[in-house]
Amino acid sequence: MPSSEMVSLISFLAVLLIFFSIDIRSREPSDDDPWHAQLFEWTSRIGGVSTAVALTLGWIDLFLPDEGSPIHVALVAGPGSVGVICAVVLGLEMLWQRER
Repeated sequence: MPSSEMVSLISFLAVLLIFFSIDIRSREPSDDDPWHAQLFEWTSRIGGVSTAVALTLGWIDLFLPDEGSPIHVALVAGPGSVGVICAVVLGLEMLWQRER
């Protein structure tokens, strides 16, 4: 992937990581939470971790030469896709956000 496209992907992943960090801080875990609250909490955690992995690999790949790079685009796209799917799931949760 050319460096200019990788910069755009890294920027997107950074914004996504900020979203996950805000989301996880707004949740107050409790053992007596219903199953769906725990599901969305774990979705936020998994999305944050996978986005952080993708962001780190993309950042490292940015400074490596384009030809013969040991980091393949799939290594960035795989965890990044998991992060995007988790963000979509959490976005759907916001449509039916619970009463507080």
